[in-house]
Amino acid sequence: MDTAQNPVFPAKLLLFGEYSIVIGGQGLTVPYKAYGGALQFVRTNILNKSEEIRQSNDTLRNFAQYLLQQQQSGALPEGVDTAQLQTDVQQGLYFHSNIPHGYGLGSSGALCAAVYYRYAMHGNAAGTGKASADTIVGLRGIFAQMESFFHGASSGIDPLVCYLQQPLHIIGESNLHVVNMPENKLENLHFFLYETGKPRPANSGLVPLFLEKCKNPEFAEICRLYLTKYNNNCIDAYLRSDSAMLWENARRLSHFELVHFEPMIPGHMLQEWRRGLNRRQFYLKLCGAGGGGYMLGLCKNLPETAQHLGENRVQELTL
Repeated sequence: MDTAQNPVFPAKLLLFGEYSIVIGGQGLTVPYKAYGGALQFVRTNILNKSEEIRQSNDTLRNFAQYLLQQQQSGALPEGVDTAQLQTDVQQGLYFHSNIPHGYGLGSSGALCAAVYYRYAMHGNAAGTGKASADTIVGLRGIFAQMESFFHGASSGIDPLVCYLQQPLHIIGESNLHVVNMPENKLENLHFFLYETGKPRPANSGLVPLFLEKCKNPEFAEICRLYLTKYNNNCIDAYLRSDSAMLWENARRLSHFELVHFEPMIPGHMLQEWRRGLNRRQFYLKLCGAGGGGYMLGLCKNLPETAQHLGENRVQELTL
């Protein structure tokens, strides 16, 4: 397969914005190239011997049918060559990926980006970072419709950042743009991923749970006043390389999530989450919807933190 036509699309990380985006807060999402995936072909005899490859091929077959139905209903622009996609699926197309499922790293987003890149019937801007604001908004709408196949509903942001392969700053429903990562590294601060030991259950219902809780005016007001404030402050501090401001607001955000988002935190993690806060050794936060997969952490002493949490569960982020 032509790698220029079928490049590797990276995973994504939502550094900040989980749940805050839903209520009008900001978000900062970045491509994470430690993981990725690309469309590939495999011979039929190998396809039948590998359960993983066969499942991926079956997923693409169902996805192609879904995209065709969406086009026929008018929900999706007729800009994806679903006929060619279906033909390629019959010839052994699958998505070769090392992005773990259910870990908040955008495995379905990368797949959508790869399919759109190969089968979209017009020019593309993948990996260039040169897409206009109107193009970005349009792509987000297309990707939201595509990724709904996997989640029932999608904001389109995960496939968008995988596709553009550029960091995105989200400031409202239609205000999102490519942003440059800070030139200066954070002084004495380290981001890391913490492996919870279990993937997030499919259709976990955590986002609907949050929206249901927001029907309580008191809870909604607390989130509006504090969740969005701490979240937005973290984004501002990170983009300005203000380590002191980021450290303090990450502490506040971590404490807020511990108090108000306990259903989104695996139970076996609560003690360590509290211990990191109380000792001001490290601060944990959700990585996406939560419920399992990875959690995102910030610390000052990475070796000490890794030794405490388990070196096989801590992965330093190089952004």
